[in-house]
Amino acid sequence: MRPHLREDFFLQTTRLATPLPAWEYHVHSTHSDGSALASEVIRYAVGAGIKRIIFTEHTEDELVGSGDWFSRYVEEMRRLQAQWSGVIDIRLGLEVPVMDFAGTLDLTDHMLREADFILGAVHAFPEGDWRTGYRNPAQAVDVEFRASMGLLENPLVDAIAHPGGVCNRYISSFPMELFEAIVIRAAERRIAVELNPAYHEPMRPYLDICRRHGAMISPGSNAHDPVQIGDAVRVLESVLISDQP
Repeated sequence: MRPHLREDFFLQTTRLATPLPAWEYHVHSTHSDGSALASEVIRYAVGAGIKRIIFTEHTEDELVGSGDWFSRYVEEMRRLQAQWSGVIDIRLGLEVPVMDFAGTLDLTDHMLREADFILGAVHAFPEGDWRTGYRNPAQAVDVEFRASMGLLENPLVDAIAHPGGVCNRYISSFPMELFEAIVIRAAERRIAVELNPAYHEPMRPYLDICRRHGAMISPGSNAHDPVQIGDAVRVLESVLISDQP
């Protein structure tokens, strides 16, 4: 069963309460573009009190190691899972970019068989690199929105990474009404919405939209350095605490 079909795998906005579970669902190691070895990430996470962690290594060739990097990744994840069993729940995940507006994902059958978690993402726009300067903000917003909506039609996707984040971080503010449209469709499809403090600042309006529509939340910090682990839950908790009388 895919994680997005399990009610206990994600934060349920219909019953959010502090303290939130100590989960981190968006982490990178040196298997892709993270700064620390996977073993170092786990040691830090355990010390920080994290109870479930999902490694979400990239699948793009330019962001991963040479040769059969994925087999090495699987081998290390299975070893770490055995080593830390009963201490921390370790999951093998992938952050997978959408390749077109129909929701096609950049992953192999081998990756799909081994992965516990598929985090769909808009990274490079389907018809070109978002880093180029020729695209105006309105075009960028339109393309990111259409790519995100296509991603939500793929039944392999467990959660959508930082919706609106490419525009928010690199180009121009992503309209909240379009973020809301993404959340509505994600809730309908039972796909979790990643709330990520690196892209969704301030967090409150994004959380409010997710709560309004009963969307599941995937707490992801996009941690490329171990010190960032747990940021998403910490920010979400701070919002919830500020709401308390």
